[in-house]
Amino acid sequence: MYKFFIPLSLVFLLAACGEEAPETTEESQTEVTAPEGELDPTAPEEAENAEFVSFEELASGNIEEGIGVSVQGTVEELADDIAFPSFIIADGENRIYIRNMAETPVEVGDSITADGIYEGSAEENMPMISVSIIEKLE
Repeated sequence: MYKFFIPLSLVFLLAACGEEAPETTEESQTEVTAPEGELDPTAPEEAENAEFVSFEELASGNIEEGIGVSVQGTVEELADDIAFPSFIIADGENRIYIRNMAETPVEVGDSITADGIYEGSAEENMPMISVSIIEKLE
């Protein structure tokens, strides 16, 4: 008889100790900000005073990293980025990698103006800009 009660009581004891996972109805988001004294690529107001630069200026490496820039071009290719959607714009033979911090939807062939912060070189020595403002041109 005891052989029957010991496993049964063990099952009830373990079942009573089980903990249900708390229900989460809200998605938690982590706020990302730039270090003190640097421009924050996620804040549109940081890119509002961006100066227009050409593809050639960015490709030459004469632009200092962390500077607000504005570029204009045509979306050539959509890229996969883990954190933010990304794409490549082109102006003839020069290409720029755009990290879309604004998460504005774009399609291949769209002509856009992008304001953001120059982040240096991405893969294949392509200039990279973290963009917080994207405007589609008509």
